[in-house]
Amino acid sequence: MDIATVVVDVVIGLWIIAVIVAVIRAWQARRPQLRPLTEDAVNRFKQAWEQIAARFVNEPLEAVNEADALVLSVLRERGHPLDYERLPGRMREARRQRISGQERAGTEALRQSLLNYRAVFEEMVRDQGRRPAAARRREMA
Repeated sequence: MDIATVVVDVVIGLWIIAVIVAVIRAWQARRPQLRPLTEDAVNRFKQAWEQIAARFVNEPLEAVNEADALVLSVLRERGHPLDYERLPGRMREARRQRISGQERAGTEALRQSLLNYRAVFEEMVRDQGRRPAAARRREMA
């Protein structure tokens, strides 16, 4: 066997490994199948959200911390993976803004954080994916 054959074999082997890794990562990153919430759970979560939103005026940091816990509860109940990389993008953004608001005592950062938590919350409790994707896209615009 000459050196060129060994190099070609190594390159082919590395390419096969790269394809396998890509397939595994795509499989892990797929959108999770979420369980529907019961009507009681939806009402309970909405009532809790109303209390958090009302509390924001007087205690913004505590309200945002409670919003984080509530949204995590909704995600958990729906069966969404809770590892940081798999959280919805707006949830990760809300957490960054919450930390920024804590560090600088910035109410605006906390307000933005609460808005992002609300967006994730509403997405998780509304219709629970029963509407067609085209209808959801129109609402976001």
